[in-house]
Amino acid sequence: MLNEIMSKNIIYGNINDSFKDISKLMKKHNIGFIPIKDDNNYVGVITDRDICLAISSIKSTSDPIKDYITNNIISIDVKSNIDDALDKMGKYKIKRLLVKEKDNIVGILSLSDILEFSNDDNLIYTFKTIFYIHDNDHLDTAEIDEFYL
Repeated sequence: MLNEIMSKNIIYGNINDSFKDISKLMKKHNIGFIPIKDDNNYVGVITDRDICLAISSIKSTSDPIKDYITNNIISIDVKSNIDDALDKMGKYKIKRLLVKEKDNIVGILSLSDILEFSNDDNLIYTFKTIFYIHDNDHLDTAEIDEFYL
């Protein structure tokens, strides 16, 4: 089921790429999430948010991104269903999953992929319910719109 809605054209970066290299890839392909490889192995991911947060601490846009990637890769099996994907996204508070078939990454599944596929008018409400932002005892509903997906 996931293979019907996931993005199969994986744009990836290299562990030694610079912030500038990754930013150019994001701009060229209009994406905000890039899996990172070291040789032929996926070793992490970096998002446009990660880059924004790193700006204050990098010396140059030529600095390699390797110290700023998220090494904990959250993936899902290609045979899983949308509910499994939503459960995993909710559990880890993420908007994208790498999709695996056996030990190979074969795609990327995003909340916007699920939204485009679904005809459920209540799906936005479901996303808002899953993605709460916790700040101590203060609870705010996460913004859900195309820009943030």
